[in-house]
Amino acid sequence: MVTATATRAGDTLHVHGELDFASVAALWETTRPWFRAESIRQIDLSGVHRSNSAGVALLATWWYTVHRDQRALAFINVPAQMRAIIQVAGLETILPLA
Repeated sequence: MVTATATRAGDTLHVHGELDFASVAALWETTRPWFRAESIRQIDLSGVHRSNSAGVALLATWWYTVHRDQRALAFINVPAQMRAIIQVAGLETILPLA
């Protein structure tokens, strides 16, 4: 089974594992309360070792959740594989990659 996990340290969410169709729904459910109750300002993706478009969709969902509350969010240490998907999808002007 494919897994992805997240831990929170201050205002940073650290993501680990594989972000794909089998893992992102559970990860969204796990992290959703943190975005409602906590002030997540950045997401560190250095622990992601594989992703597909479902992982990028999760980034967009996290961004939208924060953005609709008029808060800032940055994605840091975005793997090259995810950056390529973001660029092909034309999302580089929307998703705040550091």
